[in-house]
Amino acid sequence: NCTGVEDFKDCLGNTENFCPTGISCQCKNEKPFCRCAYYRVGWQEYWYMGPKCNHLWNTLDFILVAILPAVGLVIIV
Repeated sequence: NCTGVEDFKDCLGNTENFCPTGISCQCKNEKPFCRCAYYRVGWQEYWYMGPKCNHLWNTLDFILVAILPAVGLVIIV
């Protein structure tokens, strides 16, 4: 429950089934969200995304998703 809770403060009540284990539930605009974790290994950063922190992304994935469509568009044009 996030009614009356300040932004980025912990959710009220039982949040065990809302976010994965070890991920905190916080409030924004009186709505709960999972505060996804991130970490760094060498030059790459890894972070979780999605409403339940269920999508793992890394630096290389982000670069490929951002650059490959642009390259394809350039080739088409």
